[in-house]
Amino acid sequence: MATSATSPHAPGFPAEGRCGYYVEKKKRFCRMVVAAGKRFCGEHAGAAEEEDARKRILCPLDPKHTVYEDQLAKHLKKCNSREKPKPDFYIQDINAGLRDATEIPEQLA
Repeated sequence: MATSATSPHAPGFPAEGRCGYYVEKKKRFCRMVVAAGKRFCGEHAGAAEEEDARKRILCPLDPKHTVYEDQLAKHLKKCNSREKPKPDFYIQDINAGLRDATEIPEQLA
């Protein structure tokens, strides 16, 4: 009799040390590693509302990632999507050329 290759873990439970979030589309549990003492990975930490009372919200600068609501002020200071200051030597459109075809260099001075 040929037996199918089975996982050492029951199909109803995630692998040890792995995320407990069930990905319905893939019909399996998330395979990301979890931190010690946690049940979900960082991506699915929002699914653990009963374990973690902190609320995650979308970053106002870049909605592609989330941040804890109580750490929003700190995050806004270091978020990579924030407007960075321009260097002193930067001049907007310095090499853009003439804006209007009728504009001549004498008028620029």
